[in-house]
Amino acid sequence: MDLRLLATQGRLGRKAFALCVLALYAAGIAAQFLLSGEVIARAGVWPFILVQAVLIWSWLVLHAGRLRDAGQPPAAAIGVALVYTLSLALLLMLIAFLSNPDAVGQPGPGERPAGPAVAGALPVLFLFAIVFKPDFGVFTTILKGLILIAFLPVVISLIFSIRTGLRPSVP
Repeated sequence: MDLRLLATQGRLGRKAFALCVLALYAAGIAAQFLLSGEVIARAGVWPFILVQAVLIWSWLVLHAGRLRDAGQPPAAAIGVALVYTLSLALLLMLIAFLSNPDAVGQPGPGERPAGPAVAGALPVLFLFAIVFKPDFGVFTTILKGLILIAFLPVVISLIFSIRTGLRPSVP
């Protein structure tokens, strides 16, 4: 194994960067399955946290190498990685809040608890209703803005990756 791939030193050409970043984003999409109910029920969010830490470090190493190859300092990549890490921390706090069984309370006599599938589907249906419903007033506008802000770090990192990959190499 080449240990240079684990360090933020070195250079990375455009073609190698593009292939590595595509694989990295595919791994990031696949890592979302670690948030499924079965995985969270058995191991909690720790597998997701561990995979995300590795993915963020890999993203930073790739971008720092590509920026160095383009004659640029890696400071912008560090900033984008920090913004993404903060958004991930907020996502994990939201997951912890929504998956805490004590947050809602115990079912009363004669009531059946909602199954895990229903509990997972309700927030998704709620978000779709808010995003695609034309008029809930100011409440909808605020929630749409919050949803946009939640997805903004992903969009920023994707645009940053494209711009970084398109930079010409310097000798």
